[in-house]
Amino acid sequence: MVPESARNTVSPRSTTMRVGRAAAGERWIARLLRGGALISGGMFLASLGLEALPQSLDSHVAIDTLRKGAASLLLVTPVARLAVAGTMLGLRGEWRYTLYAAGVLALLALAVGAGLQA
Repeated sequence: MVPESARNTVSPRSTTMRVGRAAAGERWIARLLRGGALISGGMFLASLGLEALPQSLDSHVAIDTLRKGAASLLLVTPVARLAVAGTMLGLRGEWRYTLYAAGVLALLALAVGAGLQA
């Protein structure tokens, strides 16, 4: 007969798998944030490089487009991080925090929608 304390313990293998999934989720989030920052920074640097060229209407449009795109990417990256974190939490079974993340994303969408209407 197995003692009660031995039946309620968590096996080391399931703990290792849970920690492995958590670490994988953190790596995805780190890659997302790093990638967003690097791409955005590259776009800003490219816009600065275009300023060294002779000024024309095309270069002004390209500079403006690059800078607006880089700024937008900087704003969207943390929102994407929240979506990835909510998904990873849902995959781990942390439903309460998944609902919190979904609620924050819904509030952000509502705020952006209200801002666009104004």
